[in-house]
Amino acid sequence: MKDISNLVSGIRKKTEKLVAKQTTLIEKNEKLSDEVEKIRKELTEKNQQILELNNKVKLLRIAGGVGGESTKEVKLKINEMVREIDKCIAQINR
Repeated sequence: MKDISNLVSGIRKKTEKLVAKQTTLIEKNEKLSDEVEKIRKELTEKNQQILELNNKVKLLRIAGGVGGESTKEVKLKINEMVREIDKCIAQINR
């Protein structure tokens, strides 16, 4: 009978340890999930900033290059910009 009591006591202690570890892991998992979400938001913001900066660079190149480029090249760049605007409008209308 004493052996069974010792076994039950040992199982109880191990179970309590497992529950404590599980609780710790759940808390850690929640913290990591929050961190992942925060990093995803930051990444989205950074990607948006990159797109905006790329557009600014493109516009600056066009503005700086208009003086030395032929009208044909300027027209091609304007047409490219119009196509991009049309794509944006199409996405907005979806």
